Amino acid sequence: MTWFKRYVVSCLIAVVFFAGYDAYRRPGEDAHLATILVVSAGWPVFAALVVGGSIGDAVHGIKSGKAG
Repeated sequence: MTWFKRYVVSCLIAVVFFAGYDAYRRPGEDAHLATILVVSAGWPVFAALVVGGSIGDAVHGIKSGKAG
């Protein structure tokens, strides 16, 4: 994994974490609109990176004969 991909993934993790923390520390109140927008935009990208990376690693392992 290149440094840029690591940077992007860590930024996405931080965004989702801090948005969740913002919603967690305000129980019983409405969440900030920015928190809702960030989480709703961030989690699909994060999930796609994780799933795509896992599939890519598996395919690379199969092609190089190291799978299983």
